[in-house]
Parts: sequence; structure tokens; C-alpha cells
Amino acid sequence: MISMFTLLMLFAISVAGWIPIVVTQAYYCLSAVTFILYGLDKLFALKGWRRISEKTLHLYGLAGGWPGAHIGQEIFRHKISKPRFQRLYYLTIAINVAVLIGCLKLRG
Repeated sequence: MISMFTLLMLFAISVAGWIPIVVTQAYYCLSAVTFILYGLDKLFALKGWRRISEKTLHLYGLAGGWPGAHIGQEIFRHKISKPRFQRLYYLTIAINVAVLIGCLKLRG
């Protein structure tokens, strides 16, 4: 699972000193929150309650919670059959990874 691999790699590169540990902690915290948001949105959908907006889900993913979003989609089987949502979801991952790689390159 790519999301778990990413979280492990973030831990490894922070232990190696390539990025500050706070960056890894942010990814872990945002992933946990995003995972919970996906679970709540699925529950709200099943109950017919007011939903969490797709914009909110994407913003949390873009901020660094995309590994949690990925896990949430798999576990809750949520948002996986919506092509438009998936395109934006993968775009947020690409942007997030590009920024992370850019930051790594700047550090040398």
C-alpha cells in the first residue's frame, strides 16, 4: 500500500535528518484526521445526514493528509467510484509530492 510506504519513508528521511521531524508529525496527524473525515463522511452518507464537502476532503489531502485519505477510501470504500473526485484526489497527491520533493532538493 503506497500510503503506508510513504508514511514509513517520511519517518525514515526525518530520522536521517533530511526533513524536520515536525514535517513527518504533520503528515501523520493530518493523515489521521483525514482518515476520520472519510469515515465520518461515509457514515453521514449512510445516515442521510449533512455531508463533509469534497473541497474539505481535498484540502486535507493536499495539506499532507493524502495517505490517510487513501487508507480511508480503501477501508470505507468511499469516493472510489467517482471519477471526478478521483482525478482531483490524484492531483492533490501529485502537488503534495512535488512540493515535498522540491523541499528535499532545496535542502541539498
